[in-house]
Amino acid sequence: MIDAETKERLIEEFRACLDSGEDDLAGEDEALDLRSLLAEMAVLKNEVRLQARQFKSALEQMQALSEALREHNERLLRDLERSRSQAADAKARAERGLLLGLLELRDRLQAGLDAQAAWRASPLQRLLGSERFVRSLREGSALTLQRLDELLASHRVRSIAAAGQALDPQCMHAVAVEWQPQAAEGVVLRELRRGFYQGAELLRAAEVIVNKKGNPA
Repeated sequence: MIDAETKERLIEEFRACLDSGEDDLAGEDEALDLRSLLAEMAVLKNEVRLQARQFKSALEQMQALSEALREHNERLLRDLERSRSQAADAKARAERGLLLGLLELRDRLQAGLDAQAAWRASPLQRLLGSERFVRSLREGSALTLQRLDELLASHRVRSIAAAGQALDPQCMHAVAVEWQPQAAEGVVLRELRRGFYQGAELLRAAEVIVNKKGNPA
């Protein structure tokens, strides 16, 4: 039989053996867990790199798309401005043509009024006794001319004051010269056709007769 002392010693040695075995197993588990952690970190690092490359590629594509959209918008704005400018030019040309036509009509109305005034003062009119008819005709023509002038004024059309002024080549054309000693050199004596501005822009130049010192040949 094993005495109590030997038995106690064997139990202590077995317990120590068990304790050392558990420590070895724990160390192996810790080493195994560290390797797994490092492996997982390596995999995660690769995934991060891949995602970073994908994000960079997506960012570059978005930047390229943004630049393309910006250029497209700029082209659209330029086309819009060009279309607006062309439409404004076309409108201005059409308006100018219409106003010039109205000025031609005004010239004829004014010429008719002048002719009626001359007829009223002529001996033939007094002889024929048609004063009432001529007066009625003149009043109607004057009213039409007034309405036409109002229409022109609504489009910012105003006449050029030429008679008695120095010749201005910017808005007057000298179509003839006369000699009047009492008038200054280069002064407009008469208008043959009235000139007009539309706003600050010359619509039609005035055709005038200018005074020239010395009897013209």
